[in-house]
Amino acid sequence: METKPAVRGPGGPVPEPEELMEIAYEVGRDYLRWRPRLAEPDGEGNWIQLFRADRIGVWAISWHRMPPGTCYLDHEQVRGAVYVARGALTHERARLGSAPHTTEIGAGNAFCFDETFYHRMHAARDAGPTVTVHVFATPVAPGPASEDEGPAGPPLRLGLP
Repeated sequence: METKPAVRGPGGPVPEPEELMEIAYEVGRDYLRWRPRLAEPDGEGNWIQLFRADRIGVWAISWHRMPPGTCYLDHEQVRGAVYVARGALTHERARLGSAPHTTEIGAGNAFCFDETFYHRMHAARDAGPTVTVHVFATPVAPGPASEDEGPAGPPLRLGLP
């Protein structure tokens, strides 16, 4: 049985995607506790940082205020997981040389990814308000955020629309 080497950062190994998915499930199932924070007048109103420590960040996104869909995201050096707390997401994973692999992820379900993941997602049509929890882990802790940028998030690279 072949095992892949652990990705290490300055503080030790980076959590595996499956471990991050466990965190996403735990936070997502506690939706009623943190849901009111999505409506706070903090400038954005459609996403909030729920937790950040060392190399792990946990975010909640309310998709009903987001533009329809996102560009493809390149998760280079970032592992993560997404849990759907309410509604549903249409998730497209890019595949080289063929059409994207598209799935619908409903409330109570999640997926995880490693550093090679390239995907995009949007609220599923007719799913009603959609809220997701995103857990990210990087090999190096993100630096402090400036007042103009808001809380520091994972280093995502945007790709093709």
